[in-house]
Amino acid sequence: MSVVKEECCEEEKYELVPPEGGWGYVVCVGLSVIFIAGTAHQPVFGFIYNDFLDELGVGTGAVTVIYGVFQVTLAIAGFSANIALKSLSLRQVGLIGAFIYTLASFLAIFVVSTTQLIVTNGFLQGLGMGLLIPVSYTSFNSYFTKKKVLYLSLCKASIGLITMLYPLFIKFTITQYGFRGTLAIICAISAHSILGALVMHPVQWYMVKKLKTCEKIVLIPPTPAIEAGKEKFHFNSNTTTAKGAENARSVENLYAMKRMGSQKPTELLFVPKLADSRRLSIPVVLIPGETKADSKFNSSDNVYLENLYKAASVSSLGNFGNIAAEPMPVIKNKEGKWQTIMEYLDLTLLKDLVYDNIIVGMALTFFADLTFFTLEPLFLDKVNLNRSQIANIIALGGATDMCARLFLGVAGQFFIMNSRYMFFIGALFAAAFRLVMIQFTTYLPLLILTGILGALRSLVHIAQPIVMAEHVPIELYPSAYGLYMLLAGAISLSVGPMIGFIRDFTGSYVVAFVMLAACNLCCVVPWAIEFIFRYNKERKLRNTDVS
Repeated sequence: MSVVKEECCEEEKYELVPPEGGWGYVVCVGLSVIFIAGTAHQPVFGFIYNDFLDELGVGTGAVTVIYGVFQVTLAIAGFSANIALKSLSLRQVGLIGAFIYTLASFLAIFVVSTTQLIVTNGFLQGLGMGLLIPVSYTSFNSYFTKKKVLYLSLCKASIGLITMLYPLFIKFTITQYGFRGTLAIICAISAHSILGALVMHPVQWYMVKKLKTCEKIVLIPPTPAIEAGKEKFHFNSNTTTAKGAENARSVENLYAMKRMGSQKPTELLFVPKLADSRRLSIPVVLIPGETKADSKFNSSDNVYLENLYKAASVSSLGNFGNIAAEPMPVIKNKEGKWQTIMEYLDLTLLKDLVYDNIIVGMALTFFADLTFFTLEPLFLDKVNLNRSQIANIIALGGATDMCARLFLGVAGQFFIMNSRYMFFIGALFAAAFRLVMIQFTTYLPLLILTGILGALRSLVHIAQPIVMAEHVPIELYPSAYGLYMLLAGAISLSVGPMIGFIRDFTGSYVVAFVMLAACNLCCVVPWAIEFIFRYNKERKLRNTDVS
């Protein structure tokens, strides 16, 4: 009969956790300021420069070129931000980006040619925002864990509100101060991005102590052969609850579970000090406490897990007197210059198939969202709606988007919402309602459907920065988001022109909207397959643990 011995920590231990507020509120304001200063005027770019481009005789075709250069530079700079962050802090990289963006806005006041406009509003502004976006989202995600949806919803709602009011503001400034005067005012607004970057303090300055319940070690001696159908081990009822037994993991099963794709890094070893010198038996069963261990290593590193598995073997365990058990040192073999480049740029993230699935799905869905709302006014004009009706439809879509963001912010105060499920639902229903929308050509149905699509858009925009933060360690977030930006830029440059060419060739916006819905489904279907696969794996693991 098995004998179970239970050891608890002798002394209470604390862990440092994000403040869930405090200076994080200032970071939220800084994030909103950065995006208002850097992106609010972009939807009215054509309105600002229309007369200027007509004077140059280049027409609005130059707007497409400038926007394309901006997108390419934004993607490359977002990816390159990871390289800068290896030697500089988040705030330093943010300030560099803010100064570049402000300089671009200042030089734009004096432009006299299309080439200069491409350099200032295309290249330099894309470079500045490419550095600012990963820094802003990384800082935000480092300050919050449980209330990310709440505060990001409020940030996005404030950005959306200012963006809605911006056309009226620009119309007023052009009337009062003219073209150059308006550019000077925009430059002053852009300079506020410097203030936004200044408040991106390291979260380590504001970490708070939280009592951490120590995990328990259940020592199980070697078990003799028993008859089939009987339990191998007997846990005391006061030692392990049913829930605890379900969550228990041996080190050997932990390694096998990791190889099968389960993402539970906090179940890796946290071993308290032992009161007496004692030789640990095999297997070691860990029962998680109420709080999660603060893992400082990359839990997805297979080399680490292999060494951890070896460290838990019979030959690797020794006497542990008043010290914490440590795995064997991690030794990685060098595989040449390419491996060094891969590690330096954190391209090893691409070996994580779940991460690959996330960024491909998000990039396609986000591209489809932006393209749809860009083409929708043209589609509405094609179905012979008047300008007043088109304006009402677009305004309702923006209003429902902002209201939904506020609603999600309030709901996030009372409910814990999974950001990936939010994004999945937004992508799925957006695709469905776009396919429904193309069946109508009258005012009222298009008004209602655009309002619904505007509300669904909020799910995608709010969840997008958080999805990756919930999958990768925060120290890898700039690299993860930079790779996503690079992929999003590549999709914009490849899939975008292809959809535009097909629309021009067929003369039908219906075909274009069907292709955009297909982009959403390229996110929904692989994510659904992953969810089903993960659910089945976890169910098998639970059944194995019970047996």
